[in-house]
Amino acid sequence: MRYNSSVKNVFVGKAIPKTIDTIGFNNHYFDLETVKEKATGIISAVILSCIVAFSFFFFI
Repeated sequence: MRYNSSVKNVFVGKAIPKTIDTIGFNNHYFDLETVKEKATGIISAVILSCIVAFSFFFFI
């Protein structure tokens, strides 16, 4: 019983290590959260530029 309790005391008060999801591309690994943020920004920019282009052509 004493042996098991000493092993458990090693992890008391320490944070659990965070698991980071990565994407492998061309021998480089990217954090999944970073990829999601950049993809959201790119998609937003494309949608905004399409709206501006269509409104420009509509007013001509």
